[in-house]
Amino acid sequence: MPPSSRTRSATGRIEPSTGSATVELAAAIPLLVAVTVAMVAILGLARDQLLAQGAAREAAREAAVGGDPLRASAAARAALPPGRAARVTVTSAAPDRIRVSVALPVTLPFGARPVVVSATAVAALEPGPPPPPPTVSPDPFNHR
Repeated sequence: MPPSSRTRSATGRIEPSTGSATVELAAAIPLLVAVTVAMVAILGLARDQLLAQGAAREAAREAAVGGDPLRASAAARAALPPGRAARVTVTSAAPDRIRVSVALPVTLPFGARPVVVSATAVAALEPGPPPPPPTVSPDPFNHR
């Protein structure tokens, strides 16, 4: 090594200069970038889980009030960002309950296999409006 790359300490020993810290930092930068990308992916996964929960809740509410699985599925898709692929399943959990499951595929960085986050919501069926009172038709045989 050239003499300029080493310094002599107070004890007389030769020590390398501080330039090695730059080399070590340059070697650590790719690791820091990889950790940052992984953290962003985990935050995206958490966001998608919250999206699935919100969509399932909205769909369960719509199914409980309206009872129509197609409208419930549309409510779940409306709660998601436009164009987001999702699988929505509306089933009966009990005679008076409805269950909605929403599954979202999530792509991960670094070529990892896609994962599916899912959420389920259950709601009690709301009673519909009372039946209309019977209409009284005039009796054609009553001649008063």
